[in-house]
Amino acid sequence: MKKRWKEKIRDKSRDNLYQNLVNIEVDCELAERGINEEKLFNPWYRRSLGIININSNSPIKYVNIIKQDRSKDSPPRWWYFFAIPSYKIRSKDDYLEVKTIRKKTFPIWGKVKSVIWKSNDNAKKLAEKFTEDSEINELVMKLGDIKVQSLHKNFSGFSIELENRFKQIPSLNLHQWNILNRISSMCIDLDNN
Repeated sequence: MKKRWKEKIRDKSRDNLYQNLVNIEVDCELAERGINEEKLFNPWYRRSLGIININSNSPIKYVNIIKQDRSKDSPPRWWYFFAIPSYKIRSKDDYLEVKTIRKKTFPIWGKVKSVIWKSNDNAKKLAEKFTEDSEINELVMKLGDIKVQSLHKNFSGFSIELENRFKQIPSLNLHQWNILNRISSMCIDLDNN
């Protein structure tokens, strides 16, 4: 009985995204719990809900879902980290970061009317590419804020972070999955040039 109760209240964000990816025919699998990849962007006050390995021929190799539980003063939050490995080893000085600011018709609850890409000096070209791509901007308007950054410690490559402060990300369709992979390819192209 206790086991059924635990299963009933368990956060199923990873299961839902996995099923969503299977439904759009992405070759993926749920990874065992407790693997090293769960540490990607997982500070002590958050917890990983687990990894989804992507087996298809895609620049994105796995997704780590992180949750910060509700507190007295704030609702729960979810982060989805799409990991893109690269063979180029970056130093801290080469760090890239590009993130969105969604402008709304009315703060917090209004409809998103535009997207602004902010970057550090190393990522200006990448921010320009994202700004010029209307489909990438549409993706941000539908799914929530995106942060793209290079990684240099235990994982060499990039991550695409999707965060929604008030709810889990909505289901992805195949077109949106392909746009996430386009963002990934743009990051890898930086390393190949």
